[in-house]
Amino acid sequence: MRSFVLSIALFVSLFAVSIPAAAEDSPTAGDPACLADDALVALDSGCPRAAVQPSAVAALEQARAAAPALSDDLPPWCRLHAEAVFWTAADWPLLSEALAADPSPCADYYISIPPQSADHTLLRGAQDDLLRALGPQIHPVAEMTLGTPTGWDQWVHAAPGRTWFDAGVEFRRRMAAAGYRFDLGETWLLNEFDRSTRRDEEPYSRAAMRELVRGLYDGGGTLPPVQGIVEIGIAYTHQNIPDVAGYKDELKSWLQDSDFWEAVAPAIKILTKETYPDARFWGVAGSSRHDRTEHLSQYMEHVNNLVESGPRSLSDMQTFIRNTFMPLGSATWPAFGPDPYTPPFCCGHGWTMIPLEEMLHLISEQVYAVRQYAASHPQGAPAGRLGFSWQPTNNFKLPAAEWLAARKALAARIASAIHYAYREGGASAEGACSPPESSVDWCTGGDVAGAVFDPRWATFDSWK
Repeated sequence: MRSFVLSIALFVSLFAVSIPAAAEDSPTAGDPACLADDALVALDSGCPRAAVQPSAVAALEQARAAAPALSDDLPPWCRLHAEAVFWTAADWPLLSEALAADPSPCADYYISIPPQSADHTLLRGAQDDLLRALGPQIHPVAEMTLGTPTGWDQWVHAAPGRTWFDAGVEFRRRMAAAGYRFDLGETWLLNEFDRSTRRDEEPYSRAAMRELVRGLYDGGGTLPPVQGIVEIGIAYTHQNIPDVAGYKDELKSWLQDSDFWEAVAPAIKILTKETYPDARFWGVAGSSRHDRTEHLSQYMEHVNNLVESGPRSLSDMQTFIRNTFMPLGSATWPAFGPDPYTPPFCCGHGWTMIPLEEMLHLISEQVYAVRQYAASHPQGAPAGRLGFSWQPTNNFKLPAAEWLAARKALAARIASAIHYAYREGGASAEGACSPPESSVDWCTGGDVAGAVFDPRWATFDSWK
């Protein structure tokens, strides 16, 4: 039965380009393909709907009616199933409301809810209900925070005999008690595999994280197994780190630890790498969208690029990455970046101390870059997966009303960019920049004083 369903879905997906707004390179109405009675010929050729023979349109409608919905009621004519993941530190209701108000019919939105501020092992009991009420496309996600004095690392070491597996099971128990609906696609987010995991050191060694992920997935045997979202942290991997080559060598070593990846892979639905672009390496004066996108992709997709360039021994890892990986971009504004922290690069986002208008451009171009990369790598990651870190911080000390308006503008731009880059039918990367029937282009301009491109991340295109 499943193979039959997939066959029908694949057949219908061939008609995707016929849905209302045709791409700029669509055939004209006079093209012979547009006059064909055969639906597969006419509609898959990208003909404007009005130019297609009525019999072909009828065949499309019949196929839509007969085909089961994809991915839990996803419209069958969606080119990609967009799975948008958001790590949040504040303002998750504002962001969620913006996404629910301007959704793509082809998207599911996963919104992480941070733990209670006084005790990072305690969940916020009512927040999942508030987000769930926004609609079936909005999925609350419970964040498991390892660090801080009240995080799960402290919980594990607070009592003799506790293990990381116990921590995972206990977190799942608390999710169930808080009312999370695993049957609705709600899940957990692990924050995070960090540099110690990459180097296989304390506090989050690979053995520890392997056991934690097992507990999160397994739920102790009394709860259903649930795949979750795992973040690989930003610390010491910011775009302007001084030793990119050293980081690449460490990453290669970790990727070749087949025992670790084979153990955690079954439990992971989405593996995301925090890649928070730094505006100082994006907004180069006079640069083209192509050049900015190229450098954004080199950084944001560096894990993906490195894995794909790897040796044959990484074939299982390549399959896992193709099925799960996505870059986590940054919608955090305005952020100081990693430079002021001690030690440098331990913390923080990419630098975004730029005017709001320029940040709206940077958000749009991140969506554009990820969507374009997916289109040029159709058999690999990230497919429809993308996401952002959302931690608005009023570093410009704006008045309350202006600050609220700015946050709403950021959330609305994220929602629109995802909606139109991943909508049904003729969705393309261009939708992230210019909504249909709009004269606005959010992927032009964006100049940042003193910005220069950093070519070092291009080295991840090669394993050597």
